Amino acid sequence: MTVEELQIELKALISNLTASGFKNVEPEVEDKINELITTAGELRMNEGKRLVENLLNVIKAIREGKSQAESGYIRLTALDFYVKNLSDSDAIEDI
Repeated sequence: MTVEELQIELKALISNLTASGFKNVEPEVEDKINELITTAGELRMNEGKRLVENLLNVIKAIREGKSQAESGYIRLTALDFYVKNLSDSDAIEDI
């Protein structure tokens, strides 16, 4: 997968989570998030990988009742900012 393809996948994830929320995230979505984490790592997008991992962790915490949806939206906003700025930066990790 290329950086551009990952960007498209992350945009779709962000859109879906924004529309559906965090309380009822399907296992398939978590599997997809794990794939995106792996891909970001393979592409050496360390900041992107960290942001997606944080999002997955908060989704799990919300499901377990250890966190609030607001925490999820904070992480989702950070990931959204990162994704929107990928195409504007030659140095992805400098964002």
